[in-house]
Amino acid sequence: MILDISEPEFRRIFRDESFHLPIRWGGSNFSQTLDELYTHYINEIQFVIPKSSVREIQRDCDLIIRAVNHHLNGFPNKAYNSMETLMPRMILSPVGLHFQNAIDEFRYEESNRHHPVHLFRAAGVPDNQPYSRERIFHTPYNMRSRVSTNRYSIAGFPSLYLGTSLELCCEEIHLTPHKGYSIAARFEPDVYYKYENKPISFIDLAVKPQDFLNSILDNERPNGRSVNRNILVDSEARGAYLHWYPVIAACSYIRVNKEDPFAAEYIIPQLLMQWVRSEMQAMKGRQNQLIGIRYFSCASVRASNMGFNYVFPTSGEQRKDKPYCPVLTHAFRLTRPHYIHEYSDIKQCEDALIKDHDVDFI
Repeated sequence: MILDISEPEFRRIFRDESFHLPIRWGGSNFSQTLDELYTHYINEIQFVIPKSSVREIQRDCDLIIRAVNHHLNGFPNKAYNSMETLMPRMILSPVGLHFQNAIDEFRYEESNRHHPVHLFRAAGVPDNQPYSRERIFHTPYNMRSRVSTNRYSIAGFPSLYLGTSLELCCEEIHLTPHKGYSIAARFEPDVYYKYENKPISFIDLAVKPQDFLNSILDNERPNGRSVNRNILVDSEARGAYLHWYPVIAACSYIRVNKEDPFAAEYIIPQLLMQWVRSEMQAMKGRQNQLIGIRYFSCASVRASNMGFNYVFPTSGEQRKDKPYCPVLTHAFRLTRPHYIHEYSDIKQCEDALIKDHDVDFI
């Protein structure tokens, strides 16, 4: 059954700032914090949608909290089992989360060098030497000991993180470009990748309630952010978002202390990425299927408005001659790294990267 909700009711629910994302919290009990959010959420929606839909959403909330509790109690396998129960229903349901085709999002037209969305990556470096494209790609497999825990990847597991604005990339890694040395590159998904029957897709979590209240439309890209569907005029999409919200919210808590070795805020995002990696491997006939996740930054409220982040997990076997993911290396071309400090500001560097069409695989 497709859930229908009127625009006034939808607006009324999500005008409540306690539902706005990302969420800053106290850091003491993540399970209890989620439970309080979900209890408030169910109380708000139970009188405006059918009881059967309320029960479905409550079941999803319970599975998410169960996964968190299993993880906090030292049972990561049971935590993943809860996520494994949740995600197929979300993806396959007519009101559930679904895959977006990245080729349409990043379509590259050779005739006019036009990119509807630009992707960037930044990194701090220790010196001023000329660096190759490999240096700005994901952390190589033979240096995985340097990979710390990230929102969508666990310690020791390299992933390729990209952003739609260079300022956002610097914000995510706490990089001050004119203090020390830092490099940046622009990435282009290979349009021909899809012709080999190896499409690039992503799960779209980059939707905030306040986006819809502000009516951000497709043809507007403030700071690289735009909502792909205008939920306020699509009753089915509004109803679908009510189902999506518990998952998106659970992935969108601001980390309280980045110096702590463990982040409860990363439990659900990391379980979701594990499910994505499992899904990639399970797709028969698509051995090199590449699935990522698109999300808004949760580094801070300010960063969440700077653009979108994309994360693509490494996959495939490690080769002796090149310690990089064979799927990702065939999916993305990129510019040679530019030193950010050589430009007057980050925006000038970003503009130079957009104009730089010397792109190649690593």
